[in-house]
Amino acid sequence: MSERIPALKLNNAEKRGAAEKRRGRKLLWIVIALFVILAIFLFLRSDLSKITEIEISPSVYTSEEEILQASGIRLKDSFFTVDAKKAEEKIGQLKAIEKASVVKKFPGMVEITVKEYKEVALEMDGQGSTLLVLSNGLSVPLPEGSVLPDMPVLTGWKPDDPARASICAALGGMQSSLLKDLSQISPDPSNAYPDRIKIYTRSKFEVVTTVSRLAGKMTLLSEIVENREPGRVVLLEADTYLPYSAENAPETASQAETSE
Repeated sequence: MSERIPALKLNNAEKRGAAEKRRGRKLLWIVIALFVILAIFLFLRSDLSKITEIEISPSVYTSEEEILQASGIRLKDSFFTVDAKKAEEKIGQLKAIEKASVVKKFPGMVEITVKEYKEVALEMDGQGSTLLVLSNGLSVPLPEGSVLPDMPVLTGWKPDDPARASICAALGGMQSSLLKDLSQISPDPSNAYPDRIKIYTRSKFEVVTTVSRLAGKMTLLSEIVENREPGRVVLLEADTYLPYSAENAPETASQAETSE
């Protein structure tokens, strides 16, 4: 018959030794924790945890001061508490800025990159000065010393006209070659087409379309301008093209008959 062997009891010396080991391990963990806390405290107070450099990409119509102020980021701010996404949203609210990117690079650097709206047109202000118009409809002064770009001139538009903003957005998506060929864009509303516009090109075309149709007609317009002789183009419900030579043909024939 098997007998149960009783557990060995530790004597007093062994008990004291085990207790001292537990206290030693506990003390070691306390020391490590204090060291970690001290290291974190010293790190947060050092320049390694602060923003020491802010780099802003060049922009034409928005100053570095405006971008920096909108971002809310300052030198010596905590590197870890800066919210890059929030800063991007704030910078994106500036009128000329289409998109902003804020990137943090440890240690201490913040890079801010902005993309401004595309230049799409020109217009004259009330004092006769030339302004550049961006694709969001914003008018900005022409940079000092710059040459007038080949862009359409907006004439006859009211600044608060929603159609003006729409035409600028459409021009922003236009191919550079076609945009450079446009010389003038004016509103030409009718009862049937309240947003009708008239466009003149440097290649001697006269184009009638609407603001709402322009974006969808760009490919066709580009093909006509590049491959046909100058004439009148109507891009509405039906698309028509008539060269000026055909318009003048009957008149020429009539003159010839009269002379005979």
